[in-house]
Amino acid sequence: MAEEVVMLTGNHSVSEAVKRVKPDVIAAYPITPQTAIIEYLSKLVDSGEMDSHFIRVESEHSALAAVAGASWAGARTFTATSSQGLLYMGEWVFWTGYARLPVVMAVVNRCLAPGWSIWVDLQDSMAFRDAGWIQIYNKNNQEVFDTTIQSYKIAESKDIALPVMPCLDGFVLSHTSSKVILSDPEEVYNFVGDYSDPIIEIDTGKPFAYGSIVMPDKYNKDRKDLMEAMERAKAKIKAVNKEFSETFGRTYGNGLIEKYGDDDADLTIVGIGTMADETQQAIDMLTSEGLKVNSVRVRTFRPFPTEDIIDIAKKNHKLLVIDRSVSFGHEGHLQMEIESVLKRNSIDTPVIGKVMGLGGEDVPYTRIAKVAKENL
Repeated sequence: MAEEVVMLTGNHSVSEAVKRVKPDVIAAYPITPQTAIIEYLSKLVDSGEMDSHFIRVESEHSALAAVAGASWAGARTFTATSSQGLLYMGEWVFWTGYARLPVVMAVVNRCLAPGWSIWVDLQDSMAFRDAGWIQIYNKNNQEVFDTTIQSYKIAESKDIALPVMPCLDGFVLSHTSSKVILSDPEEVYNFVGDYSDPIIEIDTGKPFAYGSIVMPDKYNKDRKDLMEAMERAKAKIKAVNKEFSETFGRTYGNGLIEKYGDDDADLTIVGIGTMADETQQAIDMLTSEGLKVNSVRVRTFRPFPTEDIIDIAKKNHKLLVIDRSVSFGHEGHLQMEIESVLKRNSIDTPVIGKVMGLGGEDVPYTRIAKVAKENL
């Protein structure tokens, strides 16, 4: 089967990618707007098109517990969730991250209740930014397909051994169809590689208790090891992005961030997810009016691209940071991270924060352009 071009939703883009990496175990529980991912994979397994063990569990908590257990046993795994489902998984999100299990879990971003809403913001995944997971936020369905594939190569690297959340905006991507290039299944599998030499596996000759009590010195060592692995992941994400580009001809900035527009600018708009993609249209509009603006999309939120942000802040006069989530009592999550980086490194580039798009509020490029003009 050669490469083909099709119209796909973001959810089916995830499923097509997962199909190609051939996970041993899939476990999931349906929740809007991720349900179509699991429905499609279930059909593929039922028809025999996928040779995966599909576990139909009774809750999201059980879904992540099941794939974590399978990962501990040496299996390649997958699950997906959204919003309240991710919250219900909460205990196992931390277990999986702190145990450094190479699980891949697609998170279709959706608001948290109350009030009850099925539309997009990033509050759900941002609530778990400190759980030891790599988080990659996608701008379109092609990137969703590609990032899901890349996630396995990153997570299963023995020098990284961290779970990955490829994140996609609910409905804006999950239920909207667009052109996606589906790479040849054999080429994708060869790119990811098999998982015949897992990071962790059951060895009855060498029994071991996972998750048992540890003394403070060992606990501290484990957390320091996790911190170091997360730092190493920056170079790994960049390397996988580069290798993916060389293999399939598609790339996403340097893997951590994606720049748009001229380097020299009076204002740099920094965003994440699909709003950052919308920002690129605003940049085109503002540039055509003679304004010196550019944009940066933070693709990888964890690990945070500290060095890239430092470089950008030093080159530009002012940063406008647009968030689709907020730390109540403080400010937007992306703004918090950027201000922290600049403060620690004694960089005085002004940062203006704007929280937009909560609850699925539409944020067209014209509105972004208006906010940019107000802050030039």
